[in-house]
Amino acid sequence: MPRELDYLADERPITWRDRPFREIVSSSSHHFSLPGLTPTASKRIGDLAQTEAERGFSVVHPPWLGGQAIPRLIVTAKYDGLDAFGASRLMADLDIAARRAGSLYRRIVRDGGADGWPSPMRRSQGGLHLLDARLGSFDVLMTFWGSLVMLATSSPVAVAGLMALALDVGRGSFRLANRWVGAALLASQDDRPSLDAPAHATPWGIQHTKALAPTMREAISNDQGFEFFLDENEHTIKLTVPPKEHPAS
Repeated sequence: MPRELDYLADERPITWRDRPFREIVSSSSHHFSLPGLTPTASKRIGDLAQTEAERGFSVVHPPWLGGQAIPRLIVTAKYDGLDAFGASRLMADLDIAARRAGSLYRRIVRDGGADGWPSPMRRSQGGLHLLDARLGSFDVLMTFWGSLVMLATSSPVAVAGLMALALDVGRGSFRLANRWVGAALLASQDDRPSLDAPAHATPWGIQHTKALAPTMREAISNDQGFEFFLDENEHTIKLTVPPKEHPAS
């Protein structure tokens, strides 16, 4: 993993509840009614993750962060309510989804597939790292820290897709699931990622992996970026993978 991300990878919150790093236990009381990934969908995402990993680690240096190095996976979220509970619940759900995506990624890569939803990685192992917050509507920008940094620099498109699915699972109903869309991101963004819907997007969800997987693979092969987008009544979420940076010649 690139040394310039050590400041994220080595960060550990210390609480009395922490256990050794190797332990993966549940930190969520959610009960899930959605089924796990089918073997075919699991294999599709696993193949995408393997393709990305074979291309090597990569980071980005966004101009809007002053060139600071971050993983190639940025989470942008906006909550339109004015209550602290709703804002904090959104943050918690996103963090749990990120940690559950990390656990699912490990299971898919290690076992070659997964048919159930694992417990999220423990908070001492990784999660979301706050990069920016804005006044007005609750508007935040985050990336990954801890052991998730390695996943976000080696297989960011696949991990972003798993995080979107994991957030659907956390909501626990087909009625709320399958509202994501995804699209390739062709050019780098000089400004902070917006919450505008991507153009020419394709539905993404547990039932849509077949439709979007070819677009994800093409974006990976061409070193392009990718965006997953969700817009609901109270909040908007975008998972952005910037295009891969190439060393200056």
